[in-house]
Amino acid sequence: MNSNINWSEKVKNLDENIRKEIGIENEVEAKHILIKVQTKSPETIEPAFIVGEDDLFLDLFVLSPQGHGITSTAVLKDNIQSIGVIGGVSTEKVDPGEIEETPLLDDVDVLYQ
Repeated sequence: MNSNINWSEKVKNLDENIRKEIGIENEVEAKHILIKVQTKSPETIEPAFIVGEDDLFLDLFVLSPQGHGITSTAVLKDNIQSIGVIGGVSTEKVDPGEIEETPLLDDVDVLYQ
């Protein structure tokens, strides 16, 4: 049943639609789209990104929750219940000096009066 679904294409289309809705479609192209995979087991596989796919398996790299590494795994496509887009990793690096910091509040002293 799910083996006929091209998850790579579906995730790409989902990411494009999300980017259009929030108004960042032309800013940066995502190199890797982070996803959350819900299989028939109670735990989800996240954050992950697709590295390959055939008729039976979806090949993923799963990021470590501690941020120290990547685990390669394959999921049987028939076991996938749903896939959601978490975000994307862009192809271009941003210079930290170019990021504008805006204060959350104009004057935090008001909070302590």
